[in-house]
Amino acid sequence: MVKGQKFLVTVLLLLSAAFLLSCGKSSSKQEFKLSLILGTNSNWYLGAAKFKELVEARTEGKCHINIFPHGQLAGQVQRTELEMVQTGVIDMSLESSILLSLVEKRMSVLSMPWLFQSYSQADSILEGPLGRELLDLLPKKNLIGLAYGANGFRQITNNRNPIITPADLKGMKIRVPAIKMYIKVFKLLGADPSSMNFGELFTAIAQGTMDGQENPIAVIWSSRLYEVQKYLTLWDYSYDPIILCINKKRWESLSPEIQNVFMQCAREAMEYERAQVAGGEKAALDSLAAKGMKINTLTRESLVMFKALAEPIYKDYSRKIGDGLIERFRSQSGGGSHP
Repeated sequence: MVKGQKFLVTVLLLLSAAFLLSCGKSSSKQEFKLSLILGTNSNWYLGAAKFKELVEARTEGKCHINIFPHGQLAGQVQRTELEMVQTGVIDMSLESSILLSLVEKRMSVLSMPWLFQSYSQADSILEGPLGRELLDLLPKKNLIGLAYGANGFRQITNNRNPIITPADLKGMKIRVPAIKMYIKVFKLLGADPSSMNFGELFTAIAQGTMDGQENPIAVIWSSRLYEVQKYLTLWDYSYDPIILCINKKRWESLSPEIQNVFMQCAREAMEYERAQVAGGEKAALDSLAAKGMKINTLTRESLVMFKALAEPIYKDYSRKIGDGLIERFRSQSGGGSHP
């Protein structure tokens, strides 16, 4: 074989190899299952749809993202959904940091009461070294965290009365996510908290098993909780980020080029999703009011009372989490439950 022919053959082999790596380690179209617990009218879905759009465009259709809303692959059970991503049965999911704290306790720092003071502040901190430090904990749990989105600041709804002071919350049966920190916070505030799967919440409130619940505005709206809840209190007591996760083994099967595409698309999609959350709250509140919900915002004086009651949770969790993690977050945010 002459030199020119050898060169041509070498070039063709290299091009073939590059093509084979164009979507992981196979040239065929790859399918990815992306699960989320909320429905198609949620900001979570908008973020997932944006990720799908970006990935499929930038891989020229070689990587295809199939979105499964309402947790349909996991029987609408969030914990099951997370476990299915960890084992690789589901490739990807959008998960709240609250749920992730069940497998990595240090994630619970993000949910501490009155830690973050605004969406822009939360975004800035989570996009920085502290946010990266938390994502770096996930590979040991068979997960890769691609980017932070937002569920929003969590508010409280109920059917008994407006909440203005801690006395209004006393003895109220409140559904909270299944993490001990929220249970302890609401006990400190005087309520009677209990946890249940989110998929069962609407029925529990309608039947009177629960007096109320706490969730971000967007979730209250998209889950139609206005149909079974009368009062909404705005108090921004806990920030709830979400994380676009992918199974670690599936991630490692992708070529570095495709990993880079996924990472960049995830960041852009989650930035888009965060903007929808922050920008859509005023319209959502107006819609909730139009549906008949009675909305009140806690005054600074009322917040001081609630924060003082919640303060012991910081000492408790600083000891449990360790490494000065809560203190470092608190130092950057200037927040926390202290008056």
